[in-house]
Amino acid sequence: MLTTARADTIRQAAERILSNIIDGWYDNVASFYITSEQVANLPDQQGTEELKRFHDEKGHRIKFHKGDLDFTYGLRSSWIDDAFILEVSVNNKVESFDYDDFLRRLMAHYRHLGDEKLPTPYDLKHLRYNQLFLLEPSLQDAFAVERRGEGADIMRLSFKINASYLEKCFRPQAGKQIIETYCVSPLRTVFAAVYRRRSN
Repeated sequence: MLTTARADTIRQAAERILSNIIDGWYDNVASFYITSEQVANLPDQQGTEELKRFHDEKGHRIKFHKGDLDFTYGLRSSWIDDAFILEVSVNNKVESFDYDDFLRRLMAHYRHLGDEKLPTPYDLKHLRYNQLFLLEPSLQDAFAVERRGEGADIMRLSFKINASYLEKCFRPQAGKQIIETYCVSPLRTVFAAVYRRRSN
């Protein structure tokens, strides 16, 4: 049976990893954008912030706003009943965005990637990605679009973590690597491809 202390420990470990993923992403791309640090250190800096990051009760997010780019990626974790869920999201302001194409590409990505063995940690290398990160009952059901009228739509993809491997999944370095590879990168890659196709 899951104790409150164990649930809290797992959530805290997951939150540290998600925070580190956003911070690492921010640090990797910050030199290409005007950031709050640049604005603060250079009062004569022209323009407004083009890159922001947030860590709060809504989760962990990175926002891009430069030229035609205007979107936010988000990560958050939660307990729903006795299931531990990781959610990856991206907002979308592109008119006539092809959600069907997006979902087709995403499904193709996960059909291929899901059957690959985990590269780390050592004691989980016998597992495939789709045995640890569960898209239940199917990818179509794990994917949702929140349509918000005049606001940006939000696309969400939710992964249920296999309960047998919760602590092992959220070891700092190994957890960061496998979550980025399987949960975060495919959504980023597919969104960018459909975004560019629609914008061209």
